[in-house]
Amino acid sequence: MKRRSFNVRFIASICYSCRLMSLLLVCLCLTEPHVNGFLPSTSRQHRIQQHSTFPSLLFAKIKKLQDAFDLSAIEAFELELEQQETMEDDDDDEQIIAIQFNDADDSSPSMLTWQVPPEYHNTRIDAALAACLANESRSVCGSLVTEGCVQDGVTHEVLNKKSYKVQEGQTLRIDLSQRENKVPTDILVPENIPLDILYEDEHMIVLNKAAGMVVHPAAGNWRGTVVNALVYYLPNSPYGSGEFVTNGSMAANSNNEDGEPVLFRPGIVHRLDKGTTGVLVVAKNSHALTSLSEAFANRQVQKTYLAITVGNPGKQVTIDKPIARHPIHRQRMRVVPDPHQRDSSGMAPKDRLLQPQSSSGRRALSFVDTLAFDGQLSVVQVQIATGRTHQIRVHLQDRHTPIYGDDVYGLKDWNDRLFKTQQIRDRPLLHAYKLQIEHPVTGQVMEFRAPLAEDMFRVAKTICPRGDEFEHSEIFEP
Repeated sequence: MKRRSFNVRFIASICYSCRLMSLLLVCLCLTEPHVNGFLPSTSRQHRIQQHSTFPSLLFAKIKKLQDAFDLSAIEAFELELEQQETMEDDDDDEQIIAIQFNDADDSSPSMLTWQVPPEYHNTRIDAALAACLANESRSVCGSLVTEGCVQDGVTHEVLNKKSYKVQEGQTLRIDLSQRENKVPTDILVPENIPLDILYEDEHMIVLNKAAGMVVHPAAGNWRGTVVNALVYYLPNSPYGSGEFVTNGSMAANSNNEDGEPVLFRPGIVHRLDKGTTGVLVVAKNSHALTSLSEAFANRQVQKTYLAITVGNPGKQVTIDKPIARHPIHRQRMRVVPDPHQRDSSGMAPKDRLLQPQSSSGRRALSFVDTLAFDGQLSVVQVQIATGRTHQIRVHLQDRHTPIYGDDVYGLKDWNDRLFKTQQIRDRPLLHAYKLQIEHPVTGQVMEFRAPLAEDMFRVAKTICPRGDEFEHSEIFEP
């Protein structure tokens, strides 16, 4: 009897091993890398892409199946794997969630209306809201629920239990104004942080933002921001700053350039990512705020950036690809298919026309020009006609020439090399080099240039050792 039991268990273990090996082979087949850009041959991008695309569930669940002879556990494992594959298929099909701002009866940009899509049927309300509010974590969304900021759009019932399950087609109304009123009262604490001022008058101030500095206070970054530094500096400014910390520039509590709600950004009419350096314009009073905000919204500002990229993106390249938030990794952006893009025959690809979620991507237009290339790294100039979140970083990644040092969209082996050779970490080498705009009061066209940050200057000099003889030598000027 024991011998028979042993044989059964032995056969079961062999069957399980074969099925597991089959699953691994399928995953390997599905993760065949594709490289269309120009990357140095020494890069491990292929292996990184392969590793990052393995279904995490495949590895996460193996440890749980210590008993290889538990057939019910094997079946449960396969069921969860199928569910994971379904999620990945949704990712490939680019399921982007549309958010509607401001119903006809809601004049406040703080009131959002969201209709639950099929994929979130019977999902906890805090998890569903985390998908709706792309910039917020699930814990923050849970706080919105418990604080009574969410209600049913039809019955107006307040939904204040995080365990509540939403239903397909249900309309939710999210009132962010209550959360705005809960912003910490000490948010504008003056901080003596040095500022590199390029220009200042009584209406505006133009800065050369340092790397690692967040522009405005937000969750996780209530201190050490550009705004905190300005609150300290402006009271002693010879040009005055009265409205900056009172009622004038506070009106910027609205939406950013992507139409996404922003809770607190006094005087800020555009922003730069934490790791990005360069020209930053700030309004000092309500009139300047309105005028400058309209100029950015109407694309009346010329913005030129410099970047160091891994690989060569090419000369005079136009990248016109929509960008949307990643459906799973909500802090990341990505290129999505354009349903209006046509092939060489003049016909729009059917597979793109069948993807309704592609309309959720917002048009992003970048003009890229490689100024210098040493065989591995490039100095690249980028002009943007739109101002989407992470636009330059995403467009260059899509071209397979990511920005050097970008820990979100870049290549880990090259980022490690940057740290070993230049001691630069967690900082994409991207610089807002030049900005041209009309003065908010006089209407005079003004151009501001910010010299390269010292760390990026060092790397650029390794690519162009004789910068003074370089065609674009002005970028090496102090």
